[in-house]
Amino acid sequence: MRSLTDLSRRLALPLFIVLAFASLAAADQKVRVVEVIDGDTAVIEDGRKVRYLGINTPERGEPLYQKAKDLNRALVLGRKVRLEFEGDRESDAYGRLLAYVYVGDQMVNARLVREGVAHALFIGPEGKHDSLLLKNQAEARQRGIGIWAGSGRTRILKITSVHLADPAAPERRGSSHVRIVNLSEKTAQLAGHTLSDDKGHRYIFPDVSIEPGYSVIVSGRSREDTRDGRGQAVVYWSEQDSAWKQEGGVSRLADRTGTIIDTFPYQGNHRNAVPADTQKEGQGKIIGNKSSRVYHLPGQANYEHVKEKNRVYFDTEEEAIRAGYRRAKR
Repeated sequence: MRSLTDLSRRLALPLFIVLAFASLAAADQKVRVVEVIDGDTAVIEDGRKVRYLGINTPERGEPLYQKAKDLNRALVLGRKVRLEFEGDRESDAYGRLLAYVYVGDQMVNARLVREGVAHALFIGPEGKHDSLLLKNQAEARQRGIGIWAGSGRTRILKITSVHLADPAAPERRGSSHVRIVNLSEKTAQLAGHTLSDDKGHRYIFPDVSIEPGYSVIVSGRSREDTRDGRGQAVVYWSEQDSAWKQEGGVSRLADRTGTIIDTFPYQGNHRNAVPADTQKEGQGKIIGNKSSRVYHLPGQANYEHVKEKNRVYFDTEEEAIRAGYRRAKR
């Protein structure tokens, strides 16, 4: 029979390792929120920005942008919050703190997902709260609320950002890239899907898969399909830098049948592109003209010229086509 001394010796090394790893984890911080930028970003009293971990809310100009921002503001503005970090990583390349944000015992990240104004978005290794965020997302989708209302309930893939390279300063802005996230509860297979622009450039996805909540980056920098140091899936598109217009435009994602499943209007001017602020809260980003039965995309000539009484809004081109509308020629 082993003595307690022998047992303690056997446990000493594992315990030491556990304590060593624990010491590497960033300590929680208690801070006060003084400004809310959008649904998933806030500013704390020392001026630093906090980007909420594990989630993504609609960008300015997308449906529910304002609702997500208003809920975030109601939950955190002027309050003392606790910031919980993932391992030893506190901030990103832009200097923003990356954290799970708590008001009392309530995790704000999870609340935003549960209310349907945010979806899960994981970058890097598996996070400590991934399963909770996916559970809340599944429940919000089942209830058909927020971004999951109507046709959103069946959405599988979403373009979350288009990053433009700056030809004048490639060393500062890097290459262009697009991020696409899996919104479903199952592994998404992208083989045969296409990503395209306004000028006819078209990328066909190889046999790549994305786990729930994770994303793939379509990059013009990597010379081969790979996974980076964080485990992020990256696929290479040689025409990436010439595809996206510096003055802005629309990126489109189509499934293997050619059906458009998402569109993403982006701004130019060498900025990290986000959707243009082109429609009212709660409305889709594509405007249809009930009189002519023609739909207009952000950036097209007559997009802003459709009379309010004739307007009908759609989230995707597929939805507009199903309703009997055709795309404007310019």
